[in-house]
Amino acid sequence: MIVYLKNTGQKDRVELGGKAFNLGKLIQNDFRVPEGFVVTTEAYSLFLKNNNLVELINNKLSNINYSNYDMIENCSREIQEAIKKSTLPLDVVERIREAYDNLYTTSVAVRSSATAEDLQTASFAGQYDTFLNLKTLGQVTQNIKSCYASLWTSRAIAYRYENRIPQRGVKLAVIVQEMIPAKCAGVLFTMNPVSMNKKELIVESNYGLGESIVSGQCSPDQFLVKRESHHGTREFTILDTQIGKKNVAIYPKTLETESGTVLTELTENENKCSSLTNQQIIRLSQLGSQIEKFFKTPQDIEWAISQDDKIYILQSRPITSLVPVTPEEDVYWSRGYSDDYWNDPVTPLFFDLLGDPLTNVVSVELNNIMGYKGIDTKLLKLYNGHVYFNLNVLRNRVKYEIPKIFRNEDLLNYFPEGSGLYGKETMKNLPFRIFIRIFSEIRIMLHDPNGSMSKTAPTYYDWSENEFEPFCEEFDLKLESLSKSGDLLGLADLAYELDRVMVAHYRLIRYGLAVHNIGMNLMLQYLLTKFLGKEDSLRFYPVLISGLEHKLTETNDDLRYLASIIQKTPELESIINEHDSQNLYEYVSSEKNPTVQSFYKELESFLEKFGERGFTREVYYPRWNEEPRYVFDILKTLVKGKGQDYKQIKEKQLKYREKIEKYVEAKIQSQRFGFIKWLLCSKILDSARTYLIFREDQRYNLDRWTYRNRKVYLEIGKIFKQKGILKETDDIFFLHRREIKKLLEQSDLEISSLIKMRRDEFFKYEYTIPPKFLHASREFDDVFQYDQDSLSFRGIPASQGILTSKIRVINKIEEISSIQMGEILVVPKTDPGWTPVFSKLGGLITETGGILSHGAVVSREYGVPAVTNITSACQLFKTGQVVTINGYNGTVVIKK
Repeated sequence: MIVYLKNTGQKDRVELGGKAFNLGKLIQNDFRVPEGFVVTTEAYSLFLKNNNLVELINNKLSNINYSNYDMIENCSREIQEAIKKSTLPLDVVERIREAYDNLYTTSVAVRSSATAEDLQTASFAGQYDTFLNLKTLGQVTQNIKSCYASLWTSRAIAYRYENRIPQRGVKLAVIVQEMIPAKCAGVLFTMNPVSMNKKELIVESNYGLGESIVSGQCSPDQFLVKRESHHGTREFTILDTQIGKKNVAIYPKTLETESGTVLTELTENENKCSSLTNQQIIRLSQLGSQIEKFFKTPQDIEWAISQDDKIYILQSRPITSLVPVTPEEDVYWSRGYSDDYWNDPVTPLFFDLLGDPLTNVVSVELNNIMGYKGIDTKLLKLYNGHVYFNLNVLRNRVKYEIPKIFRNEDLLNYFPEGSGLYGKETMKNLPFRIFIRIFSEIRIMLHDPNGSMSKTAPTYYDWSENEFEPFCEEFDLKLESLSKSGDLLGLADLAYELDRVMVAHYRLIRYGLAVHNIGMNLMLQYLLTKFLGKEDSLRFYPVLISGLEHKLTETNDDLRYLASIIQKTPELESIINEHDSQNLYEYVSSEKNPTVQSFYKELESFLEKFGERGFTREVYYPRWNEEPRYVFDILKTLVKGKGQDYKQIKEKQLKYREKIEKYVEAKIQSQRFGFIKWLLCSKILDSARTYLIFREDQRYNLDRWTYRNRKVYLEIGKIFKQKGILKETDDIFFLHRREIKKLLEQSDLEISSLIKMRRDEFFKYEYTIPPKFLHASREFDDVFQYDQDSLSFRGIPASQGILTSKIRVINKIEEISSIQMGEILVVPKTDPGWTPVFSKLGGLITETGGILSHGAVVSREYGVPAVTNITSACQLFKTGQVVTINGYNGTVVIKK
């Protein structure tokens, strides 16, 4: 009834169970497995017999209707209760005691090993229980009974039924094994179970015990390894490294009197760093291949690495259910592209409002026009309140539209590390389909001539002035009338009318942003690198595209004008600084003082002109004209200290740009064929500038569209609340459009719990940077290269300059008034609502984005050094630290 693992050679699978049988084979063939013994299935049978449990189990099973889950649950509960109340035979306990005393270890693991386990067709993974870090004989015997009981959980009964495994024939052995207090552990698949590629291995890992992975309590690190044979020698190459959002790890309790495990929250550094070294990954891959060769079939292996760096095998079983995932499941999603173009927290309604036209008009319709085949129609995913882009779509865009020579670091930042299907190395070397690209340009000329470089911008400005502007005026009048009458269906029609008028916007920005803006800027960077060298290109490109006039600079100019009025009037300055932003608008609007009234008129003029803007695009958040406190937060920051003269900054920046442009022109003109080179370069530069301006101007219209969506849906929400459909008016933002449509037709639907769940999720992730990549339900990030002791960091150089100054870390717009003159601002991301304070900044560091991200563009306008894409910057840097930021090479160094 008791067999040591090292002596299982004469025993069969029926006596040992699948797990113990395989471990015994491994030990006997010199694989490192923790020492232990097996309480065989004979002991289990004796236990059932002595406690009269066989008849009870048979009776309960004979009465089950397997289509009735409650009956399965009741049967399971009664069998388990009977097992736990029963006692182990005395001679079995004595033999367990003898074997336990011979282990010479202070703690053990007790693991189930069933006869119908680890088969080729059904693994029973996770069906039966394991108990870790047990320190007394009493704990061991008690948990052996718990393992017996786990054979009869409702899920195990149902699983056997579904896999046509006889309930009465299954038996359970139990392994009692030395506990390995692992520094890291995980699983290893010797064949890629997703792609079914036999040349690929997958290693998953976390700190501590592997229980955090097999129980699904963490999103582990994942490593894709390629296995190749050369002249009889196997070589292993790490293709992809995906740092999971681990968050927690499980460790054994350390006190001698304590058994069991503890769930521990990982530090920020542990969460961002790899739990394995490259050397350990290769060693595991080599070991896994040896085990696969021994069992002659691909294996699913559980492993642990001890504190002295030895690898132990805890389990090995055949990989079962080798069914490839569907194309819908096997999609990689990236937040990298969103960081540049849609980095706000997102409600379900706004995901539809903006996401549907981006998918249907900007992606699917454009792909059809350009003749692209085989591109996914699903462009976007909403996950934890943030938007992700489909990497398959981005991959095909790169393949069809961007030659290899233009694929710089900024573009490759959208993709994960490595040389897998979507890895940066793969994308860098992906063949460019030049003939498809030429063919697509011809199709645009024939089917959508406004998509040409020369027509997109002027056509857009014509639409904005002659169609969108009049529509907004008409919309506002209709909204006022429909709101007074409470016409619910009329309001819904008005919302859809707003969508229809914006189709023209999306049909132009799909070229202006996705093709012309990105394409011209990539081409400009390439030409500068080709003609001047990489170092000069990095120095001059940000300057050449700075100093542009658009709606954002116009907004900021007017805010600076308001600040200058305050600074010139001590009385006003005192009022602004002493009153809370929340109450300032009411105060200045009611104050009879002529000076205050004069300022109030200027403020009203600003809100009339730009009040439809806000600190984010998300429709849930109020605009400036609804919540002027956000404007006062900005003004409070601008009037602190002396402040910089923004006009002087702009003039200085423009003169510097002109100087650099003349220098670049002269240097290129002096080369062979210099006239032609500069002619080409200057044309591309003009186009790059045009579409950077275009980008900010279309964003202004998008703000105006967002404002009107907010107004009309709040009116719909107000009526829904009056009818008792919604608890709060702004609950409307946590419904998808199809759900709102259904409520218009059927108002008695129960949606309160759904709204609460979505609200909770939105606010939970409102100010957090989510994982950069997703694959199915798996989260992962780029490889984290720093720890708490790091002093030097590197990101993407986004705006030139070198500065040594203090850090100011802020995470939300409400903290913006804390910024002091000359500080280096560290933020997760920026948005137009943040930018007026840039004139006070010494420099900018962001966690996300690239050289065309919003923060980078505005930093260049203000002439402050900026470095983007330093992962976890808000955790790495602390307010008050002194650092040197270098906007030429993208480094930030902490001064000691």
